[in-house]
Amino acid sequence: DVDLSAFYGDLAERYEWGETYMTDITGESLETYYPGLADIPTKQLVAKMPLMTSVVNEIVLMECETEDDAAEAAAILQDRIDTQAEGGAFYPESMEAWGRGVVVQQGSYVAMIASAEHQDEIVDAFNTLFA
Repeated sequence: DVDLSAFYGDLAERYEWGETYMTDITGESLETYYPGLADIPTKQLVAKMPLMTSVVNEIVLMECETEDDAAEAAAILQDRIDTQAEGGAFYPESMEAWGRGVVVQQGSYVAMIASAEHQDEIVDAFNTLFA
C-alpha cells in the first residue's frame, strides 16, 4: 500500500512549497476542473494546486477502488491537461508547461502531474513507489 498523503508531504518538503503555497482542490473546484472525478470511488485522493493559478504545479494523486476506476480517472485527468495545454492556461509558457504534464496509472493508483519546475522528478518519484 502506498500512502499518497505521505508522498505528497515528501514532495512539499523536498520542494519547500510550504503551507501557503498549495491549496486543496475540493468540492465545487474539483468538479469544475475535473468534471466527474468526484463520482469515482477512491480509497485516497490528494488534489493540490498553487494559490497563484498562473503557476503550473498541479498534482492529483488517487487510489481508486479498481483498475477500471483508475482508468476512468486517468481519462478525466488527461482531459484537464489537454484543456489547459490547448489554451485554458491562457499564458503561452503555462500552456507549454501543461503540455508536458502526464497522467500515470499504476494498477488502481493514478497520478496527474503538471509541474513547470519539477515535472520529470515528480513522475520518477511516483513511479518509484511501485518499483
